[in-house]
Amino acid sequence: MRDRNVKSRALVMRAIGSVLAVAVLVFAVSAQAQDSPQIGLKIRTLTAELRKQHNLPEATKGALVTAVTAGSPAQEKGMSAGDVIVEAGGKAVDTARAVAKTIAAGSASGNVSFKVMNSKGEYRDVTVPVPKKPAAGSSAIVPGPK
Repeated sequence: MRDRNVKSRALVMRAIGSVLAVAVLVFAVSAQAQDSPQIGLKIRTLTAELRKQHNLPEATKGALVTAVTAGSPAQEKGMSAGDVIVEAGGKAVDTARAVAKTIAAGSASGNVSFKVMNSKGEYRDVTVPVPKKPAAGSSAIVPGPK
């Protein structure tokens, strides 16, 4: 009987330790996200499925803009949901992570440049200012094209 109690207590202690570890990790990630520059974009790595959903050419690589925050630097520069970021900082990108790294690096210079393809396949260059601190205020998101 005592052996069962010891095993139960050990199991409970491991579970509590796991929950605490996750809580610390979530706190650390959220604190890091608050310190990173915000330009108002939600992006996803462009996958074959997303290319098909958005009728994009098979060879297109980059990060799909899924949402743009209202009043953000990205919205002010004309970026919208459905755009595909194919270059960031003058370099071709094929993942959302690569775009995020370029945005983070752009906080030093104060802006980041993108080559963006819209849903019609037209390319344009966009330079977005990168604020030193996360933008405060509205977190409303502008809906994208249907």
